[in-house]
Amino acid sequence: MFTYILRRLLISIPILFGITVIVFFIASKMPGDAVLAMISNETPQAEDLIKLRRGQLGLDVPVYEQYGRWVGQLLQGKLGYSFQSGESVIDIISARLPATLQLMGVALFIAIVLGVTLGVISALKQYSWLDYSLTFVGFAGISIPEFFLGMVLVYGFALQLQILPTSGMVTAGTEYSLIDNLRHLVLPALALGIARTATFMRYTRASVLEVMNNDYVRTARAKGLNSFRVTTRHILRNALIPVVTVVGLSLPVLFGGSVIIEMIFQWPGIGLMFINAVTGRDSPVIMGYVLMSASIVLASNLLTDIAYGWLDPRIRYD
Repeated sequence: MFTYILRRLLISIPILFGITVIVFFIASKMPGDAVLAMISNETPQAEDLIKLRRGQLGLDVPVYEQYGRWVGQLLQGKLGYSFQSGESVIDIISARLPATLQLMGVALFIAIVLGVTLGVISALKQYSWLDYSLTFVGFAGISIPEFFLGMVLVYGFALQLQILPTSGMVTAGTEYSLIDNLRHLVLPALALGIARTATFMRYTRASVLEVMNNDYVRTARAKGLNSFRVTTRHILRNALIPVVTVVGLSLPVLFGGSVIIEMIFQWPGIGLMFINAVTGRDSPVIMGYVLMSASIVLASNLLTDIAYGWLDPRIRYD
């Protein structure tokens, strides 16, 4: 297992390098640049000052040289400095990452618990009215875009019922409290997690139906084991193997989906930072976000493979 993990980590290095090359050159082709994005319509656009600022930011050299400087900083453990604020990109990401991880963690928890539970119930009650109802809800959840669902939740729970706040992480002007933070977290976490809930439910149902017809399940029931033990120890554990794949692939999807959700709910996380960086042509911040996103995708795939070995001892990696 150690050799397998080491090999995967070594393979990830050229993959990350290729991703950064592609994204850096695409970002360099965006209309405008960071200097012009800093200048408002009321500010005199003196050519000399623009050239001076471009030189200070290193934007007056060819793109490949800019990329070489960025890689040099990366090898030193740095991600550069924001063009807009002058802050270290690592500090900016570190300040906002906990908010995004909190949102992703709660959304993933909601999706796994509801999705797996409802998927098992739907499979055990196959072709019943409950199964048909959950199937309809599942297809509806997959079909509704996250941003639209977010706006529906804001309209229903925040504007009409007025029981939950519309945006932010805490109530403005008040001291931080866990209860207040959780109230602000409910709507964005639901908007981000419901689509994944529907996906997990459909995959769990299909996997459980496939496992239920195996010989070892019939043998367990013939031995007199109760239904709960058969379901949890013999059906669910084997049915979760394909579901783990979907969960692993959902981590980068959740991370990407948080960009839109954080913008709708003004959640102060990485997604909102990325939107502001794109608007301001802030290349160092954009590259920091891309590098972290790519790392999350590669790490989630590796964790998925490791989880296979834990769920099914027959799977071994050399």
